[in-house]
Amino acid sequence: MATSRHRLLLGVVWLVFSGFTASAQAAVEDRPPFFQLDYQGQTAYLLGSIHVGQANFYPMAPLIESKFESAGSLVVEADAASADIMALIRKYGLNKLPIDVETKTVLDAYCKQRASVCATLSGFAPWLQSMQLGMNRFEELGYSAEYGVDQRFIASNQGRPLLELESTEFQFRLLSSFDEKSQWAMVREAIESPDEDMRGLVTAWRTGDAAHIAELMEGQMSDEEDLLMLDKLLWQRNIDMAARIRELMLEPGIQQPLFIIIGAGHLVGARSIPMEMTQHGAKVTSCWQLECD
Repeated sequence: MATSRHRLLLGVVWLVFSGFTASAQAAVEDRPPFFQLDYQGQTAYLLGSIHVGQANFYPMAPLIESKFESAGSLVVEADAASADIMALIRKYGLNKLPIDVETKTVLDAYCKQRASVCATLSGFAPWLQSMQLGMNRFEELGYSAEYGVDQRFIASNQGRPLLELESTEFQFRLLSSFDEKSQWAMVREAIESPDEDMRGLVTAWRTGDAAHIAELMEGQMSDEEDLLMLDKLLWQRNIDMAARIRELMLEPGIQQPLFIIIGAGHLVGARSIPMEMTQHGAKVTSCWQLECD
């Protein structure tokens, strides 16, 4: 269970939730998950994101950049810039959970060489500590939230409508809803995830390795507790976000086509957003397998 849990939490933080918080090759060669959606006469483009990156991730492949430039509206999971983050932290992100011995041992060992980083985390709830610790781990490997896919496209949106599928408050509330045991497990996994898995996550996104991404999200999930977490963090949200996409594609007055950015973990597997769209009558085309219109 430990292996499946750490891979799930690694994928959840960087391939599922929007960003509210090593050298690479030319980005034009990247093939992250990218789909065309056709639904009841409307078209949208769906890009799988990762929430950390590097400057040389951009510009992305010409196909992605051209569809973004011609889009009528940009759609993201949540726009953190529009939220009152400090108010949300006061409401959902302050620490009220006593730390267990196992987590304290792991955290103390990690913080011996990172006292200044850890000093800023002590007042946060465990789930929020795990986010910040994960970000620090990626920064040590040469990646930054500044170059996360969501942030880059939001910054380049040029005044077009910016729409949300969820909200930052929804994501704060969801993560804070987990029990004490699960939240401290998030902290341990943020610290203990191997560097090679973190680099592998970035590589899987860049190459569009859907099988690897799905393995990060769902591999070896047989424990009931893990499956409940997966359902809450991923599968139910896939259902809800796919329904919201269909609403936005048909809503009068919204500038079409939509360019939609969602964590790549939502776009792979048998219960993914593309599968949800297909089951509700949409035609879903992988833009790397067939030419998108």
